[in-house]
Amino acid sequence: MTQYPQSGIPGQGPAYGQYPASGYGQPPASSGQPPRPLVIAVWLMYVAAVAEIGYAVAEGRWLGSYMSSLFTAIQAAGTSGSGTPVPVGTIKDLFLIGSIVVGIVAVLIWLWIAWKNRAGRNWARVVATVFFGLSCLGLPELLTGGHLSAMPSTLTTADGATIAVPPLAVPAWLIAAGMVNWLLGLAIIILLWQRDASRYYDAVSLSRRRPAYPPYAVPGYGAPGYAPPGSSQWQPYGQPPAAPQDPQAPPRPPLA
Repeated sequence: MTQYPQSGIPGQGPAYGQYPASGYGQPPASSGQPPRPLVIAVWLMYVAAVAEIGYAVAEGRWLGSYMSSLFTAIQAAGTSGSGTPVPVGTIKDLFLIGSIVVGIVAVLIWLWIAWKNRAGRNWARVVATVFFGLSCLGLPELLTGGHLSAMPSTLTTADGATIAVPPLAVPAWLIAAGMVNWLLGLAIIILLWQRDASRYYDAVSLSRRRPAYPPYAVPGYGAPGYAPPGSSQWQPYGQPPAAPQDPQAPPRPPLA
């Protein structure tokens, strides 16, 4: 008599509940861990997020000082004497708070992009690249210390008085801080577009698009209605499963 293995049919077959070797019904291949360039890029994003807060505070202090000097010049040139002068401290505080709020928003964007890039979302890499391209637009003005801005040298009040506008001279330490942020962004973009990183993005995209089919069951391979050999419900390959036995009927003799 032919001896049936545990799979229920002659020959070697996969164990009960396993996927067949053909590939049908197999789960999507795992994309694995992020490659080293992507991991470094994500950590640099965290560093850039921390640096963004420091840069926002420094820029807010400088901008507040500049705008307070401008408002002071405008108030000193006023000839009508109407209006209440705005305290210099209030002007500085307003610009500092505004810069901090902008910095917090930038930090949240950095963290969000880092999280999505580590997860292998290709659109997050594109968004990071677009943001870096936008930051490059202000690079010439940063390198020249703000001398390329369209800020006029004088202003004329409603009374006809002429006001000398303070020069918009960005300090060297602020230029250096801005360049550090820009270099961090450049390094991040280079790492995100490395070949290993691109393969990881492609693998994640493929695993998300590939449908997860249920395991393909062949009769005798764990399909419904078939039981392991030796059980009361087991039937040789090619025969339909037996009807459920009446609990009042005497037990069937085991198969030889």
